[in-house]
Amino acid sequence: MGYDIVINFGDPDNYVARGYKSCKRYNITFRDFGSFPAALLVKELVPGALDGRHWRYFQNDSDAPCEDEEAVEAFDAGFPPREKTWQPSQEEFYIHSHSELTW
Repeated sequence: MGYDIVINFGDPDNYVARGYKSCKRYNITFRDFGSFPAALLVKELVPGALDGRHWRYFQNDSDAPCEDEEAVEAFDAGFPPREKTWQPSQEEFYIHSHSELTW
């Protein structure tokens, strides 16, 4: 598809084994100039695409439709019913996504 890098906000325990690295290694901060979220992960598809300069990541709004609870329920109704459960990995991701690496 021609992309040089892939950035994912995900669980490091899952993505590091797939070649992703900490955003801090590439000097990519989240919105501002000092926040390195532990869950902001980067995979360089073209070696050297990130040349050491400071980069800032701004999340797009592609998940905005998920804010419409009625629309989400209508979408979910198209699938066989399943019991909603809680998994320990959800808490692990919550911890990662609310943790930051410092300078």
